[in-house]
Amino acid sequence: MPIDGELQKVIDGMLGAGLSSLYENATPEEARERGRRARRDFYPPVLQDVFSVIQSYAVTPDRDIPIRTYRPLNAVEGSMPTVVYFHGGGWIIGDLDSHDGHARRICSTLGAVVVNVDYRLAPEHPFPAGYDDCVAATRWVFEHIDDLGGDVSKVAVAGDSAGGNLAAAVAFSFKDAPHKLAGQLLIYPGVDLVGMGNLADAEVDSTLTGKPGDTYIRDQYLPDPSVAFDPRVSPLRAISHEDLAPAVIGVAEFDMLRTEGVAYAKALEKAGVYVTLREFDGMIHGFFGMGGVSAAAEAAADLLTRDLGAILKVANS
Repeated sequence: MPIDGELQKVIDGMLGAGLSSLYENATPEEARERGRRARRDFYPPVLQDVFSVIQSYAVTPDRDIPIRTYRPLNAVEGSMPTVVYFHGGGWIIGDLDSHDGHARRICSTLGAVVVNVDYRLAPEHPFPAGYDDCVAATRWVFEHIDDLGGDVSKVAVAGDSAGGNLAAAVAFSFKDAPHKLAGQLLIYPGVDLVGMGNLADAEVDSTLTGKPGDTYIRDQYLPDPSVAFDPRVSPLRAISHEDLAPAVIGVAEFDMLRTEGVAYAKALEKAGVYVTLREFDGMIHGFFGMGGVSAAAEAAADLLTRDLGAILKVANS
């Protein structure tokens, strides 16, 4: 089917404004400004109501990591699921503000505490800085679960695009941890940086991901390309996917990351991991944050969120 009509309007608007790509011929700071402009002018976020939003730090031995904690309306202390969220943006752009709507959606829909993590970005801080921040922040959540009002048996990680990559990688680090992750929500994740640019899909929208074959994003995150084989970078390349947390994976029809997201779902399933795979026709990369301009994107984002709720055994999912 064609690209959803409302999302096509977003693409056309961005093209008309000279935003054929967030990354093409741009410095990292220029890419960040393009991202802010795109969200402001073409797909402002849906901001669902929550009880409170508190900005603070996950204080770890190595670094104080900025976080934003969302608490739901009608919170029930001690029994709430807790979701650690990692924003997308190619490891280069994005912050707590850019994905405020994503965090609010999960918090409001699931009645969950959401901890949105402001991990360090490339190229100023290449791998493993961002990954290390995400692992440390997730450990901090487990250590402070009582303070957060959550349930230690219902902690999940989630992320979109590069954040989906980080969530998948973090899930590996908790396979043998004292506390187990209860789930992972991977929204159009990039899980194979070795194969980045080896496009299998005939048609994609590249306004938010860069053009097919463009390795600019990878090169900023990984100054040494050989590191791409590290499973902390390319989870799809891991030797074993056994014993990982149950996963929800959502991919878009017109997205260069679609095939590797599907491949990752198959790899997890083959390893005996419970997986819910959603393939959304007519959607483009970034649809989870485009519910304000597209009814179809809104429905897709809501479904993926409720799929995570089903894994976490949230009553209204």
